Amino acid sequence: MNSLLISIVVLIWFYLGYRFYGGYIEKRLVEPDESRATPSHTRNDGIDFVPARKSFLWGHHFASIAGAGPIIGPILAVSFFGWGYTTLWIALGCVFIGAVHDYLSLMLSVRNKGEGIAEVTGVAVGDRTRIVFAILLWLALVFIVTVFAVGGAKALMVKPELVIPTLGVIAVALGLGVAIYRFHLNVTLASAAAVILAYVLIWVGYHNPVSFPASWGQKSILLIWLGILFTYCLVASLLPVWMLLQPRDFISSFKLFIGLGLGYLGILLAQPVINAPFSRGGFFVGGKPIWPLLFVIVACGAVSGFHTMVSTGTTSKQLDKETHGKAVGYGGMIMEGVLAFLVVMIVSCGLKWGLAPKGTPPEQALNYFGNALSKNWIIAFGTGFGNIVGSIRLPWLGAGFFGLMGAVMVKTFVLTSLDTSTRLGRFIFSETIARNSPLLTGRFVSTMTLLVPAFLLAATNTYGNIWKMFGASNQLIAAIALITISAYLAGVKKPRIYTLLPALFMTATTVCALLWGVFNPNTGYLVSGKLNLPLGVISLALVALAAMVAADGLKAINAYRSNTRTPIVELAE
Repeated sequence: MNSLLISIVVLIWFYLGYRFYGGYIEKRLVEPDESRATPSHTRNDGIDFVPARKSFLWGHHFASIAGAGPIIGPILAVSFFGWGYTTLWIALGCVFIGAVHDYLSLMLSVRNKGEGIAEVTGVAVGDRTRIVFAILLWLALVFIVTVFAVGGAKALMVKPELVIPTLGVIAVALGLGVAIYRFHLNVTLASAAAVILAYVLIWVGYHNPVSFPASWGQKSILLIWLGILFTYCLVASLLPVWMLLQPRDFISSFKLFIGLGLGYLGILLAQPVINAPFSRGGFFVGGKPIWPLLFVIVACGAVSGFHTMVSTGTTSKQLDKETHGKAVGYGGMIMEGVLAFLVVMIVSCGLKWGLAPKGTPPEQALNYFGNALSKNWIIAFGTGFGNIVGSIRLPWLGAGFFGLMGAVMVKTFVLTSLDTSTRLGRFIFSETIARNSPLLTGRFVSTMTLLVPAFLLAATNTYGNIWKMFGASNQLIAAIALITISAYLAGVKKPRIYTLLPALFMTATTVCALLWGVFNPNTGYLVSGKLNLPLGVISLALVALAAMVAADGLKAINAYRSNTRTPIVELAE
């Protein structure tokens, strides 16, 4: 099939979804009031609560929710199920579930003093759900930091050309933050200079790869890179948001826009043929059912529980005006859908399907989907991106450079996922889990409570089995957030059907995915030949958690409907 035609259809769909459905959600459920002060003003502390320029906040929010998620999920889904079903879920899920989930999570936090989703859950549903939800959120963030740190460290080892542009952008972002907020330089000129420097670093890295001596050993080199990345997480999460977080994510969003533009320009001019199959079979493909597994594998790009942590963790504390909420929350998710779909096209058109024939030279073998994915998902995306964009034949720049550009774009978002997740973990630990323990709520201590277990999991390589659970637990977080939003809407006497139906769908999907992991006859944790008692117990515990939260949420909604529970009064202190 022609990639250009399907791309046009999907992009028009995303535009219409933002314009009409997003506009309807804004007017019907949010009713933003520009005159109402947001928490970034009423609780301005110069560190976490800081009013942000709309463009900077959009960049931070988008870069934070995107991370590596909309790259990994679509690539794996194409490999399992084909590009057709993956595209349908991204297009429909993003508009009707994911964007609504992100936007309303953001605005619920803004209307509740910038508190996190766990605290809002306590207001809308109950204190028991608040505590359990907070623990689940914190554990999910430990896993995110662990796996992205390992993936990032291995990418720096495999592709040393990434080192200079990855680490150099940190210095550029610090310079941009200081230039704008301390020296009050012209925003447009300073931003343009920062973006140009970021791309100069890619060129420098392309010609000057940085690596440690091979004699040190792969394990030692991995530990060094892990140490560097975890140190970055600590420092970045403690610095004021204006100094690194906002400008770094602003630069990242520009990189992504340029990458998106080049990717879609390559599709427009080259019109590559889709090599991957639309579908790899019927309902069961390779022993895997499309539902619920597709809807768990592709989270970012359709709907992701991690987004509610970003929306209510860092973004709500920086929103300058309520009227900015739709562009940041709903619009940020729509753009992630655009990215996720581009990823589907990149690996479906830019790589040949299957494995390379025997005897193919290693560099050429990377042009095959199976070979590239076996190396690293960053390599798979970067190679496909380089092949498509390189076909434009821009002067002096070939597929190799554009491949590095694609890899740098993804690697930048890995850094974003790392430091944003660390900061979010600090918020959740100090605001909810340990809020009655003054010794544990300090910024340094609450940050280290997340980084220490994450580093131990990464360094000892013991996270692998538990990470298998992350897809389901991440979507469980989305389901709980949607239940919370539905209960909150019932509490303020607004329609809840737009979030309750997605909440029920995501709850059923998550529960079935967990039960499939436990009881499927081939690889089930408790019934297959390879017994995995810890994962089986964790899965069943998550099922019980989902049942408990769903019951508490529906009970709260019914109480609000029957006026046996006091309505919620929205306050933006």
